[in-house]
Amino acid sequence: IAIQPTFSIFHSFNKIKIILIMKNFFLLIISFMFFIQGKAQVGLNELMPKDSKTITGVLPNGIRYYVRQNAKPEKRAELRLAVNVGSTSENDDQQGLAHLTEHMAFNGTLNFKKNELIDYLESVGTKFGAHLNAYTSFDETVYMIQLPTDTASIVDKGIQILIDWAQNLSFDSVEVEKERGVVVEEWRIGQGANERMRRQYWPLLFKNSRYAERLPIGKKEIIENCSQTTLKNFYKDWYRPDLMAVVAVGDFDQKLMAEKIIKEFSKIPVKSNPRPLQIYTVADNREVIIAKAMDKEARFADVEIIYKQPIEKQNTVGDYRRSMAQQLFSSMMNARTREIERQANPPFLNSSSGYGRLVRNVNSYSCSAICREDGIEAALITLATENERVRRLGFTAGELERQKKEIMSGMEVAYSEREKTESRSLAREYVSNFLTAEPMPGIEYEYNLMKNHLEGITLEEINSFAEKWITQGNNCIVLITAPEKESTQMPTDDKIKNILFSVETLNLKIYDDKFVDKPLLEKIPVGSKVISTKKIVEFNITEWILENGVKVFLKPTDFKNDEILFSSYSWGGWSVYSQNDFLTASSADDIAEESGIGDFDASTLEKKLSGKIVSCSPYISKLQQGINGSCVPKDLETMMQLIYSYNTNPRKDSVAFSSYIEKRKGILRNKNADPQSVFSDTVRYVMSGYNFHYRPYTMEMLNEINPDRAFEIYKERFKNSSNTVYFFVGNFNTDTLKSFVQKYLGSLPSTKETSTWKDVGDSPPKGLIEKTVRMGQEPKSNVILRWNMPFDYSRKNRNEVNALNKLVSIRLREVLREDKSGVYGVGFNSIPQHFPDQILEQVISFSCSPGNVDMLIKAALDVVREVKENNCDEKNLLKIKETAIRERESYLKENSFWLNSISSNYQNGENIFDLLKYTDWVNSLKTSDFTGFARKYLQTDNFAKFVLLPAK
Repeated sequence: IAIQPTFSIFHSFNKIKIILIMKNFFLLIISFMFFIQGKAQVGLNELMPKDSKTITGVLPNGIRYYVRQNAKPEKRAELRLAVNVGSTSENDDQQGLAHLTEHMAFNGTLNFKKNELIDYLESVGTKFGAHLNAYTSFDETVYMIQLPTDTASIVDKGIQILIDWAQNLSFDSVEVEKERGVVVEEWRIGQGANERMRRQYWPLLFKNSRYAERLPIGKKEIIENCSQTTLKNFYKDWYRPDLMAVVAVGDFDQKLMAEKIIKEFSKIPVKSNPRPLQIYTVADNREVIIAKAMDKEARFADVEIIYKQPIEKQNTVGDYRRSMAQQLFSSMMNARTREIERQANPPFLNSSSGYGRLVRNVNSYSCSAICREDGIEAALITLATENERVRRLGFTAGELERQKKEIMSGMEVAYSEREKTESRSLAREYVSNFLTAEPMPGIEYEYNLMKNHLEGITLEEINSFAEKWITQGNNCIVLITAPEKESTQMPTDDKIKNILFSVETLNLKIYDDKFVDKPLLEKIPVGSKVISTKKIVEFNITEWILENGVKVFLKPTDFKNDEILFSSYSWGGWSVYSQNDFLTASSADDIAEESGIGDFDASTLEKKLSGKIVSCSPYISKLQQGINGSCVPKDLETMMQLIYSYNTNPRKDSVAFSSYIEKRKGILRNKNADPQSVFSDTVRYVMSGYNFHYRPYTMEMLNEINPDRAFEIYKERFKNSSNTVYFFVGNFNTDTLKSFVQKYLGSLPSTKETSTWKDVGDSPPKGLIEKTVRMGQEPKSNVILRWNMPFDYSRKNRNEVNALNKLVSIRLREVLREDKSGVYGVGFNSIPQHFPDQILEQVISFSCSPGNVDMLIKAALDVVREVKENNCDEKNLLKIKETAIRERESYLKENSFWLNSISSNYQNGENIFDLLKYTDWVNSLKTSDFTGFARKYLQTDNFAKFVLLPAK
């Protein structure tokens, strides 16, 4: 059920109280109530309708189709082919071939030979990975494309691609052999501690079930060695009309699109004598199943209690109402465990609870916690105790009231944005309707359902789920994974069972719902006036300067109805502090946020803000400090009050500090057992020139953090707002924003002192560097190649770097993945830096087999050499231009783009009118330009090679 929008902080709502004054109406009212209850019961049995704005149907051959016109984003369409089959349908000798088949869809079809499909789509601005992708799971395979719709032929080609995927994969023998290597590399990425432990507990988690033996990634030996006939047989058996759905959502003529889909997909013939599709489930268990696994490279202990539940139908109003109540249960349980995480010595680092699908045909209620390896019992006891507290004593009225506000406010946002919902979100909903019968009644219908039924959900209803779900013996699974080390205290099976059952005898108290019944601000500040106003009419940007020196840039937009974003900065950050203060200064922002504001600790602040969609987070980075956040328009004043409070009234909380340190210790305890963490630390430390501030973190270093000094540093960083610049973008009324800016930002403290940063000396090293880290059990390696050079930080040069980035990324994928079959993915990232030094870093990264490291490094360096020596070919030039232009079209309609652009423009002292020249500049690009870009921005004087290899 699509009650999807969930947020951490939500809108408020008004309860309607009916006051009966006239005693003589009593009998009449009682009679009326019985009438209403009878009508409501009939309503609960009513079937959920299908969204009237969507054209749906089933073709004679069995294909289902969903077509919806939607203008967000403009001139784009989301196309999907959903196949109701996945790895559970594989024969014993086909394990991994559902996934390999999915890969082959991009390597040759009847109308697109070899890699022509990717080449074509990239030539029209569809980016591989971001806009062109697919996934395979246990029970389904889904293909996804985003296409431009301003050219009819592109849309027609998109439909042809879906048809080819449905029936015309070519399985070219050369491409099959090459793609085996790519899939194996995807398999290789997943290897490690988590996968080794999964192999230990999976057979118990899904005991006597198909899911225990059909992981979608499959078996390496089958992927490498299966016959092409076996691969083709999977496609032949399962890619057929009765198991497929076509989805089209986007900025197009809905009727015309539906007609095209009906005409073209009706041509796909019905499969004669189709192989029956078997439905798999997970068997019940009468006794508690305990699954434990340990690994030397595991970073944390993970404790999970799972209670399997039967799948529930979800096609009536009553089913929808039940799902709302289930969401309320999960939200209230998570709110409770978040409070526990904030204790001075929390039993776990992080936790979550929820009700939903375990696999396609089995639901579950589960609660889990990440904890220290010597705190497994404490975490398990806490989870079991909190479950028992709810089962026996239930939730409180205050908890329910808050969570109802959250769910309703999330729905209000979805309803407000109904005309600006992203096509991708709608396409996802229709795919779910096909695969799992998730209702799709439309946001208007859901909104009214929630308004009519949410308030009537009672505590008794919600509390009854605990009795139904939390059944200590039946269908209960306890899953524990942990580092394999001396300090690990893994409880015995008997101990685990004793913990589960002994909580039933505990003397438990009702949850203490602590709440601070005060306004966020005891006194509203007087503020100060805007003394200067400037406008950039062409971009609808306004600049205000307040009497206290605070500067504000604002750009009202209508991209989203319920979105306002803001950011702020002033110079300084942790760079201005001594080495002795470094860890304290760099942690002060996190400590402040975990502590809360004024009289509100983090938990009571969360409760206070219940019913409001607003976020506000202070930060202290290397060179800056400031606050970032967002809200919906009606909560704008609350956001401004939070900004004011984080600037002027941070909370000093010893419990929050202790909790922060204990959780950080838990994160760091086993970090050095993880090969990837050690490798990342090595790269970071070396590339900083072995700078003191980039030492690999250890638990012992946490002793350097002083809580009193952290509070002082935080106040020092935010004591002077005369150098602070704020940026607001979104759907706000300018006059309303101005009044709040004057009142709250105009009251921020101002010392008129100049704020700046210091160079901490962390520039990348010069010359040639090679570092090899040998660590890990699995046959996999990571490679990072980095270049750095002086850089003139200008918009023109950054545009040139971005264009070069696109070319190198394409060529690396073509060579390392498609030609060499040596990687699943390869990244090329450009990192231009303005302050403290103008530097450009270029980074190539990939994972691969240890035996292919040298070959693939050589291939990557050959690509770098090639783009420096040879002009970009016309095919790739077209891809680069179309991708850049299409990206910019979308970005211009996003609040986040404008927030970042305005902020960056001001910080770097650039001319914002240069944004208007971008498309013309892209269109002017020539093949010969890229040789110059490459020679200019791929200088190899300063080069570092990092390789992670398995331990010898």
